[in-house]
Amino acid sequence: MVEKEQLDSKIGEIVKVLLSYCRARTSNQWEAEELAQDIILALYQSVGSLRDEHAFYGFMWAVAGNVYKGWCKKRTKQRECELPDTLPFEEDFAAEEDSQLYLLRRELSLLSEKYRKAVILYYIENQSCAQISRALSVSESMVKYLLFKSRRILKEGMSMERNYGSQSYNPKELSLQFWGKSASPCCHLCDSRISQNILFACYNDRLTAEQISLEIGVALPYMEDRLEELYQHELLKKDGNRYYTNIIIFTEDFINEVSVKTAALCERIAGIVQQTVDEQKEEVCSLGSDWVKHHNQTYQWQMSAFLLYLALMDKLQNRVQIVYPKDKEGTECFVWGKEKSRTNDRLSAFTFGVSTVESERGDRVQFMDFLLNGEMVHFAFFGHQNTTNVFWDIARGEYQHFGENDRAIAAELVRKGYVLSTASGLSINAPVWTAVQQQRLKEIFSVAAEQIAQEAEAMMDVVTKILKSHVPVHLKKQAHEMAYLRLFEDAISAPVAVLCERKYLLPYTGDGMLPTTYVVLSESDRA
Repeated sequence: MVEKEQLDSKIGEIVKVLLSYCRARTSNQWEAEELAQDIILALYQSVGSLRDEHAFYGFMWAVAGNVYKGWCKKRTKQRECELPDTLPFEEDFAAEEDSQLYLLRRELSLLSEKYRKAVILYYIENQSCAQISRALSVSESMVKYLLFKSRRILKEGMSMERNYGSQSYNPKELSLQFWGKSASPCCHLCDSRISQNILFACYNDRLTAEQISLEIGVALPYMEDRLEELYQHELLKKDGNRYYTNIIIFTEDFINEVSVKTAALCERIAGIVQQTVDEQKEEVCSLGSDWVKHHNQTYQWQMSAFLLYLALMDKLQNRVQIVYPKDKEGTECFVWGKEKSRTNDRLSAFTFGVSTVESERGDRVQFMDFLLNGEMVHFAFFGHQNTTNVFWDIARGEYQHFGENDRAIAAELVRKGYVLSTASGLSINAPVWTAVQQQRLKEIFSVAAEQIAQEAEAMMDVVTKILKSHVPVHLKKQAHEMAYLRLFEDAISAPVAVLCERKYLLPYTGDGMLPTTYVVLSESDRA
């Protein structure tokens, strides 16, 4: 039997997960807290019937589900009482709600595909069992079984009261995010709002397809393909006939808590960046970088992004030792979801992205980009070998041999702003370093990068702890590494947002050199 002290401890552990569960099913924070309080009260009232403390979590979700059902019924009655007397077509609407036809349509929309097809072919299209057998490629006896089972399911369903979940009228919006060693084949899976809400619905609950349909307010015929697609790509898993989400979702509640609890660390990182970039300007200029004197904003953007990247990728990642999981296709990657904030998210314009393209000779172009400074699709453009070859030739001043096709590519590079065309010829519109100069840059910023890495590591510990309180039990083991991936927002994007708010970094207007793109030539001699 679970004692009161044990119950207090367990509820303390799950209160944030429980609140997330309630937040996903209600339309505002106040309703979520009210529902959570009702569930906790019910737990205290009924825990005496629990004999095995190891079964507490299953018991808890059962209680939560029952309380939520009662809460929905209560809310439905309240909404009915609040309807104005002048509601148009009220009588017709009520008649339709109560009619057997309405109930039959409702239950038919919840039938799984194999039963639904048999019912439609037999009752609506008037096909015989033999015809249905050929159409579905099953035996006639199986057709008769499907029809018999369907009738029973429909009859039982029509006698039930069903409540649609909050996502049916207040849908969530989710983006699928990716970090890995090559492009993931599953990145398109959340293009559909239906898929996004399926993942939300199953995040804290294990639901049948029927329950998901009711929760998100979408009939089964319109979501079965999405459900199967998510399952086949292992974004969903199954426990019997119940689905549950297999990726971590950074919910709005989680993101807000992280923002508050890491604010001081974020300010310290921004301070280190600003002070170091200013103090090292003469040292960077001494490397022979004349552009530093004439492009102060480019210098501040370039070195801020370079320093943050150096701290997290060269310093911290070596200590964290990230081990990439493999998806179904064998791609080494992390895949996670992020809920779109319903309030103004100041970081939405500062989302950090990095990509590197390398030539056969070892020359590299690196993009450390923010949405604030334009489109984050550089890799897609530079992923074409002909484009990169032309770009490198221009970087080295070796473009006199260009044919018609090369000149067309060069013209497109000029149009996109990566290359400048002047009376003196073509040149790269970004800083160009040699490998030796880049190594010297790393040495100049090494001490500051280590300080930032230490602050980011402390931030990662904070985020890990917060994340563990927001994710389902089966995903807690991923919290540490997912907290590292969060650092691209928490320890890069957030400090850059602070620097922009301070007016130290200003939005790129299209004038001057690209602010967060640079080229590294593999040899010391540069054209």
